[in-house]
Amino acid sequence: MKKITCNLMVMAVCAMALTGLSLAQDWTYHVTANIPFDFYAGSQQLPAGTYGFEVSYGNHSVMLRNKTTGSSYELLARPVDGESFSEAVVEFDVIGDNHLLADLKTASAGVGFTEQKTLLASAKRKAPVAIVAFLR
Repeated sequence: MKKITCNLMVMAVCAMALTGLSLAQDWTYHVTANIPFDFYAGSQQLPAGTYGFEVSYGNHSVMLRNKTTGSSYELLARPVDGESFSEAVVEFDVIGDNHLLADLKTASAGVGFTEQKTLLASAKRKAPVAIVAFLR
């Protein structure tokens, strides 16, 4: 009986340790931002609203989720340097009257997005817009 109890305790401790390790290996980071204007993400035009950005460290894919409608969009991105401040920032290039998702940066990591070449060619580039986001 003592041996069975001891074995059960060892198994319980191992299970807790493995569960903790699997939770600690979150290979993504999450950023939430309230975007006050319609914007392009890749070739998709998205409405203004609150968006969650889930960025994969491994392949730099980004899942955008509109928090109001529940719609989601997946984009591929390229790695870029993070910023030297603690807040996350979502940056947009402004071309004519269009906002194009350009970069997503945190203090330690970041990703950049490819812009649509037709919009770049058809209008003048204005000053970029940066929106402070919340890192979760």
